[in-house]
Amino acid sequence: MDDDLAPLVEQSRAGDTAAFAALVAETKDYVYNLAYNVLGNPQEAEDMTQEVYVRVWRALPDFRAESKFTTWLYRIAINACLNRRRQLRREMQTVDHEDALQGLITAEDQDSDPVQATVDREVAAILWQTVDRLPDKYRLVIALFYQEGLSYEQIADLLSLPLGTVKSHLSRARSALAMILLKKKESHRVSL
Repeated sequence: MDDDLAPLVEQSRAGDTAAFAALVAETKDYVYNLAYNVLGNPQEAEDMTQEVYVRVWRALPDFRAESKFTTWLYRIAINACLNRRRQLRREMQTVDHEDALQGLITAEDQDSDPVQATVDREVAAILWQTVDRLPDKYRLVIALFYQEGLSYEQIADLLSLPLGTVKSHLSRARSALAMILLKKKESHRVSL
């Protein structure tokens, strides 16, 4: 296993809770961000992050090290988050994206032009609102590629999809975004 976390993983598999705590500390930000990207709510993402690590602790004895630990962890996280998202949709019928937008807008540098920073935040908000309208499979690859900075290969491995499918999903997602934004622009122009 070509994994920097391999010693911590092995110690954790042996029941070392301190090693597991170190493993969590090394990976929790990524798991939280992934959960946030899928669920769009900070509290849900926090709860799901904790749930993911409970699942990881229970499943750790079955980890076979055929892939990197992080790949295995992220698969558990994605599956858990997608299941939770489906459950929330069934419970609520509508998803409130307002909280999600706040986390999707990156904080601007303090020294930047405040007017430009405001425009950038508004553009980012519109873009991520539009991303939220995409089907889950497209929304997820967009978030993993653009927000998490993963390569096509990493996304394919993480989602257990062929590389061509990941490229196709990204291409279709970009095309869908372009069409939605173009329609928005045209409808805005007509209403003026």
